[in-house]
Amino acid sequence: MKGNTILVAVALLLGGCAGFYPSDPVENKPHFAASLASASTASGSLTANYSPSRRLLSWRLSYRNLSGPITWAEFRGPDIEGTDSAIVSINTQIEGNPHPGGATLTARQAADLIAGRWSVVIKTEKYPDGELKGALAGTSH
Repeated sequence: MKGNTILVAVALLLGGCAGFYPSDPVENKPHFAASLASASTASGSLTANYSPSRRLLSWRLSYRNLSGPITWAEFRGPDIEGTDSAIVSINTQIEGNPHPGGATLTARQAADLIAGRWSVVIKTEKYPDGELKGALAGTSH
């Protein structure tokens, strides 16, 4: 009886190792980073992780020395005829620095992200076309 108890305990331990958080699948999550530069004194960075099974992009945006409050922040993709290249809003009401966020992507958005065709744009009133900009590139994290 003692031997069976040990076998059951070992089986339960080994069986539970792969699914500690059942809602969070075990998968290879690509990592991304952008160094955000400007003609002004502002600077920033963004790091992100992508969950392919959920098509969920999670990020963390940090910035400093902006000319004023952020009026709009977005991920931009390739300019493809018939589509809007402003693909994912980072948030208009950015609170806190660093600022965390997340979005569910379409299959096309995910393909463009993984292919390295995304950039980050942070807009302020003084710089309506973007005070901070940078390409989002895959990292080996």
